[in-house]
Amino acid sequence: IMPITINGSGTVSGITGGLTRAAMPTGSVLQVVSNTNETQISNTNASTDLITCSITPTATSSNVLITFNLWIGCDSNPNGGIKLTRGGTAIGATTAQSQGASDTFWSADDWWYGTDANTFEYTLAPFPWTFLDTGISTTSSTEYKVLTDSFSEIHYNRIQDSDSGAKSRSTITLLEVAG
Repeated sequence: IMPITINGSGTVSGITGGLTRAAMPTGSVLQVVSNTNETQISNTNASTDLITCSITPTATSSNVLITFNLWIGCDSNPNGGIKLTRGGTAIGATTAQSQGASDTFWSADDWWYGTDANTFEYTLAPFPWTFLDTGISTTSSTEYKVLTDSFSEIHYNRIQDSDSGAKSRSTITLLEVAG
C-alpha cells in the first residue's frame, strides 16, 4: 500500500488514479447502509419481521458488521426468541434455545417481567445487538432481517400498556468491512 500524506492545506497526496477498494487495508469500512422502523407490534405468536436492511458488498472477501437496536415494551413474557437472517438463513444463533425458539441469537422465558404490572407496563427498553458476518462471500444484494420466533407476547416500538403511549424507532445498520 502506498503511503498517503496530507499536507498543511489538507490536500491528500500519494494517490494516483483514485482510492480503490484494493488499496483499502483489511478492516476498513467500505460502505454503510441503514434502515429505521416505527411500526408497532403487540402480542404476536408467529414469525414476524421486525426490521430489514440490504447491502451489496463490493468484494466476496468482505465481511458485514450488523448492528441494531430494537425497542421492546416491557412486562412481557416472550416465551420465544429473536433471530437474525441473511437471505432467509439464520446466522449468529446460540447453541442452546429456550421456549420453543429455533435458530435464534436470543431466547427467553421471562424478560423484564414483573409481578406488578404497573411497574413495567409503561417502559420501553433498548435491545441492542452486534454481529460480524464473516461468511457472506457474494457481491449480490443481500438482505438482513431481524424477526421474532415462537413468541407468546412481544411489544415492539411501543409500551405494553397501549399503542397511544410511548412510541419508538428501531434501527439497523450494515457496514461492509474489507476482509
